[in-house]
Amino acid sequence: MVENILEAAEPAAEKIREYDGKIRLIGQYDADGISATAIAHRMLEREGKDFEYEIVKQLYEEGIERIANEDQDLLLFVDIGSGQSELIKEHILDETDKEVIISDHHEPALSSEDSEGLDSLIHMNPHFLGHDGGEAISAAGMTYLLSKAVSEDNTDLVQFALIGATGDVQKQEGEFMGLNKELAEEAIENGYVEKRQGLDLYGRTTKSLQKSLMYTTDPHLEGVSNDESGAIQLVKSAGLDIRDNGDFRTLADLTPEEEKKLIHTMIKRGFPVQQLLNDIYTLGNGYEIDEFSTIINACGRLGEPKKGVKILLENDLDLAEKISRKYGRRISSALGYVDENRGNEEVIYEKDIGVIDGKDEISDDFIGTVTTITMSNGHFDAPVVMGIAEAEKDKMKVSSRATKEIVEQGLNLGEIVGEICEEVDGEGGGHNIAAGAKIPENEKQAFIDKLDTRISEEMA
Repeated sequence: MVENILEAAEPAAEKIREYDGKIRLIGQYDADGISATAIAHRMLEREGKDFEYEIVKQLYEEGIERIANEDQDLLLFVDIGSGQSELIKEHILDETDKEVIISDHHEPALSSEDSEGLDSLIHMNPHFLGHDGGEAISAAGMTYLLSKAVSEDNTDLVQFALIGATGDVQKQEGEFMGLNKELAEEAIENGYVEKRQGLDLYGRTTKSLQKSLMYTTDPHLEGVSNDESGAIQLVKSAGLDIRDNGDFRTLADLTPEEEKKLIHTMIKRGFPVQQLLNDIYTLGNGYEIDEFSTIINACGRLGEPKKGVKILLENDLDLAEKISRKYGRRISSALGYVDENRGNEEVIYEKDIGVIDGKDEISDDFIGTVTTITMSNGHFDAPVVMGIAEAEKDKMKVSSRATKEIVEQGLNLGEIVGEICEEVDGEGGGHNIAAGAKIPENEKQAFIDKLDTRISEEMA
């Protein structure tokens, strides 16, 4: 299936190979966008192109107007642009002589027919080829295939594609799906990534071993779930140390032999270990892909997305560790706000959806991560969780996540959020399992009520 993407990428690849003017690369600031930017950066660098790049948080109309007035004549948008393609047409293609390449996986605003009818636009999007951009491939994957169409020398960039896909939650039960699965097989075959089975517990690379075990509630581990002392005793009974040089160890810190000891001890205790085993992917730099993706994502959330590009292109692990520590402190503070407000129904509450009202206590850059974590650790029973936080210019940032089960029943959260945004004069959308929005501050309660009503209708 990857072959049809490669074939569709050829016009863009030819344009990049032959172009000798100035190029502007524009990426999005999350893990997928940073990974896609790093891929495109390395591709252009290897081709000897004259280019500059920027990473944006969002691409609104004023940003498109600004880009239209800059002096580069070829614009390459990665992980951004499909949803804004009508505005790109209006302000760039219709008003300037610039040429545009979009390598994205979000729902396109312009249809494939409308895109094909524009001589100065090459629009690469999996939806045009019958693939679900929410699950089958990320923008980093699309941009990797573009780079591969440009030159086979870029095959080492496949690992960045998997980092981006992981950041966009395109693994199901630990395994890549769709086109991502083909990319994963390619990465493993060429030695860029290793795969083995392991315990796929929450916080595998970010939480202490005992915390990962105590947070495991599905399946319930008798005497361990929600019991930190019981989790510590389980680790000790397996003959493992919970600390190394004074620091708590994570599950990812265990050697394969130590993890086997823990699994064997859990089996002897009668725990349903098979339900907890999944494929674990490890990059050549020693990081498990989930943790490394989190670090790249953190660069954007901390307002330092270009550091993510630097980490990827230079394999700067010292910088990665610094970002990880800084991000951990910020996330811990944000999650502390959630814990402190348990039971405060003006802040954390649940109807047909779970709601986290971050007000001005949780940064809009972190509300999405907090929403994902609270859904993962079982804080809510609802099939959809949304977080909302104050943003700039009397706006609110919305981040929402849906469970795999309700998506499999046909829910498309991105469509619902997009429709509600039209009703409240906001901007937003996304994928079937995750969506975001920017809405007027005075429409906050209306948005929450409308989303709750729509999810209730979907569940009926």
